[in-house]
Amino acid sequence: MSKVHEIYACFTITDSFDPAEITRRIGIEPTESWRKGAIHPKSRLVRESSRWSLFSRLARTAELEDHVRDIIAQMDQKAEAFRSLSEEFGGHIQVAGYFITQEPRFHFDKRTVEALAKYSLSVGFDFYCGVSDGSGDT
Repeated sequence: MSKVHEIYACFTITDSFDPAEITRRIGIEPTESWRKGAIHPKSRLVRESSRWSLFSRLARTAELEDHVRDIIAQMDQKAEAFRSLSEEFGGHIQVAGYFITQEPRFHFDKRTVEALAKYSLSVGFDFYCGVSDGSGDT
């Protein structure tokens, strides 16, 4: 059976900072982080900025809206810390989706839109349609 889609999403901040300091300020471990000047393990290029990211905990087969809601639920645990960091560093929700047999469609309900505004978040979408995720499993 072929996959219908694969989606993931994360809250991300990027700038010049020590990721350990961001973790200390929020009190939550990132899913992924790196420091400006670190070497990218695959490309071997020097990273031009620091990054601190918190990914959705859902399976990559979950719906896009559910991934965003899960990130917001994690942020709600430390709302003031996330709001402050998002305003300071330009918090961003990044959504990536690989759609094999369907065109991407999504809808953010009023509560989700209000939460995005509460945290001053921008949202970016990277959609790849009619292609696999590169794993060879389509």
